[in-house]
Amino acid sequence: MKAMFEMPKTITYALPELIGDTNLFVGRKKEFDYFLGIWYNRLIANIAQSQAIVARRKKGKTAFLQRLFNILWSCPEKRVVPFYFSVKETYTTLAEFAKDFFSTFVSQWIGYMERKPELIANPLNFVRLKERIEDNELKEIFDSINEFERVGNWGLMWATAARLPFETAIAKKCKIVQIIDEFQNINAYIVDDQKNTIDSMSGTYLDLAEKKEAPLIISGSEVHGLLEIVRRLTARFEENVLENLPEEEAKEAIWKYAEIFQTKIDDAGVDKLWNLTSGDPLYIKALFSSKSNTKNDYVQEDNIIEVYTQEITSGLIFKTWGEYIAKIFAEVNKRNAKRLLLYLFQAGEERTRAQIIKDLKLDMTDSELETKLQKLIKADLISQGETNFDYKIGKDKTYELVFRHLFQKEIDNFVPDIRKELRQEMGKTSDEKGKFREYLVRERIKKPFNLKDLAENGIDLTIKPKTILERETVKVGLRDREIDLIVKGNVEMWIDVKDTKGKYGKREADRWIEIKQATSEKSPKTLFATFSQNGYTSSVKELLVSNGVYVLKGEKG
Repeated sequence: MKAMFEMPKTITYALPELIGDTNLFVGRKKEFDYFLGIWYNRLIANIAQSQAIVARRKKGKTAFLQRLFNILWSCPEKRVVPFYFSVKETYTTLAEFAKDFFSTFVSQWIGYMERKPELIANPLNFVRLKERIEDNELKEIFDSINEFERVGNWGLMWATAARLPFETAIAKKCKIVQIIDEFQNINAYIVDDQKNTIDSMSGTYLDLAEKKEAPLIISGSEVHGLLEIVRRLTARFEENVLENLPEEEAKEAIWKYAEIFQTKIDDAGVDKLWNLTSGDPLYIKALFSSKSNTKNDYVQEDNIIEVYTQEITSGLIFKTWGEYIAKIFAEVNKRNAKRLLLYLFQAGEERTRAQIIKDLKLDMTDSELETKLQKLIKADLISQGETNFDYKIGKDKTYELVFRHLFQKEIDNFVPDIRKELRQEMGKTSDEKGKFREYLVRERIKKPFNLKDLAENGIDLTIKPKTILERETVKVGLRDREIDLIVKGNVEMWIDVKDTKGKYGKREADRWIEIKQATSEKSPKTLFATFSQNGYTSSVKELLVSNGVYVLKGEKG
C-alpha cells in the first residue's frame, strides 16, 4: 500500500523536547518508517492497534515519542491530532490526576486547532481552562468533572477524563493518537481518598485501548513492569522493543554530539565510540556531556578512556545504572543474586538453570533458583533466554563494568581494571576468547586450595590467594605478554586458559614453556599452570608436565 503520510517541510516544535537541542535527535528510521508508514495507514483505515514501546531507561523512548508528536502536530491538514501525556513518578490523588489529564488534553486540543504552540508547551491548569473553552461539549464535560469532584466521586472524574480523547475523536470526526509516556507509573503513583495506591488504574484501558478512533502509543522504562501491565490488558497492545541505534545512525549521532559539544573526533575515534557504546543513546550522550570531558578531544584514546571511566564510576551512567542496581539488591537476596549476575555477564551467552547450579555449586533446588531468577527478570537486570529454562544478560559492556565496579571485589576478591577493559573493548582486542572459562577457573581458585586437588600432577601445597589478576600484561624478556590469570598469595601462580573451541596444542605449549623459562630466571618460585576444558593434543600434556607446568583438571560433567 502506498504511504499516505507526507513529512512536513518544517517541524514546529510545539512540545519542547527533553533532548534539548533538537539537532541532537538522530536516526530511528526503522521506528518512524513503521509509525508514519504501516501504522499510520492503518490509523486512517480505522484498524490501527494500540502500541507499547518498551526499553530500559534513557534508550531514547521519550525523545522518539516527543519527535513523533511534533511531526504529527506539524501536519494539521491530515486531521490526525496528537496528544502527549507523561505519567509522573510522584504520588497524586485520583482527583488531581483526572484534572491534570483533562487539562492537558483540552489545552493541546485547543492549541492544535488554533495553531498555538504555547498551549502545548504551557498547558492551562484546570481553574484557568474554563475561560478558554469555547466548545459547548467540552464546557459540559468540564462542568461534569467539577461536579463529580464536589460530591467526592473521583472515579467518575477519571472515567470522564480518560474517555475524552476517544469521545472527541468521534464527535469531531478525526483521529487522535494518544501518546502516554512512562505508563507503568499509572499503577504505582495514583492514590484514592484513603491514600492507598490504586494498582488497577491501567484497567481503564481494557476498553479504551481498543478504540480505533483514538489508539494509544504507551511507553515505559521499567521493561518488565510495563510488559506485565500490557499483558494483563490481554493483547490490547502490540509490543515494540526500542533497540540501540544501528551502526550507521549511531555513528551519525556521535558526529552530531561531537559537533554540538565542540569535541574533536576523527573516523578512528568514531569507530572506538561505536565499539564502546554499541549505539546506546545514554552512553553516547554521557561521553560528550560529561563534566569530565574537559579536553574536548576524542581523537586521543586516553581521553575517551578517562571520561568513560569517570562516567562508569560516578557520572550519569553510574547514576542511571548503579543506583538502580543497588536499589534492586536491597530488595532481592543479595549475595547469590550478585553472583548470578556476574556469572551471566562472564558467560556472555544463555545458560540453563542446571548449568548455573553446577557451575556456581549453588546449594539450592531448581525451583528456588527459578524463583530468584524470576525476581532478577522482574527487576530488568537479566532476561529470559530462548526457553523458560535459559537465562541471559544482553551484551552491554558498560552495564557490566558498572556492576563489576560496584560488586566484583565483594563477590570474588577481584577488582576489574576498567581502563584496560575499555581499551580492549574499543579495539575489540582479545574479544571474548576464553573469557567464560577464565571465570570458571577463577571461581575454583579464589579460596584457599591444595594444588594436588586442582592439578593432575599437583604437589601437596596449599595456596592462599589474596588477589587474582585477569588478562594482565607483563614484560617477559623483551616482549609484553598477556597472562590470562595471575594468582597472588603465599605463592604466585600464572595460569594459561585455552579457548573452549579447540584442544591445547603444541604451539600454545611452546609459547607457555618459553614464558615460564624466561620468567623463572627472575622469579624461580612462580608456578605455572594450564587449563583446557577440551583437553590436549597428542603428547602435549607430557611436554607441559616434563617442563614443570601444572595441568589443571577439567570440570566434570
